[in-house]
Amino acid sequence: MYRLPCPLLHIRTRQEALSLFGALNRNDRETMGIAYLGSDRMLLGLRHVMGRPESVTVPIARIARDALLWSADSVLIAHNHPDGDARPSAADLALTRRLAQGLSALDVTLLDHLILANGAVFSLREQGLL
Repeated sequence: MYRLPCPLLHIRTRQEALSLFGALNRNDRETMGIAYLGSDRMLLGLRHVMGRPESVTVPIARIARDALLWSADSVLIAHNHPDGDARPSAADLALTRRLAQGLSALDVTLLDHLILANGAVFSLREQGLL
């Protein structure tokens, strides 16, 4: 996890969120970015996890542990689809549901799960899937 020397970055808009994760779009392997946000959506920490060409796995317990360590109020996740299709897979939807439920039990909100592919962005929150 990256420790930020001075947490002055606030993530309030979709464009600000994409500025954290835009580089994921250039990876040839699935990669997940996880942003841990404090009050007023101040960025506290950021983790990137590299996966395989067709999938990336990050245990929910690891995300929850990091959220607790950072005293995060909310979490924002994003990952890329190197195949170019930004639509979520069944595994993406299942992970998002389980993660939202697990974080909620810790009083942490999952703000969104973004999927990036070929310049397109799919927001599970905007599509009512979160």
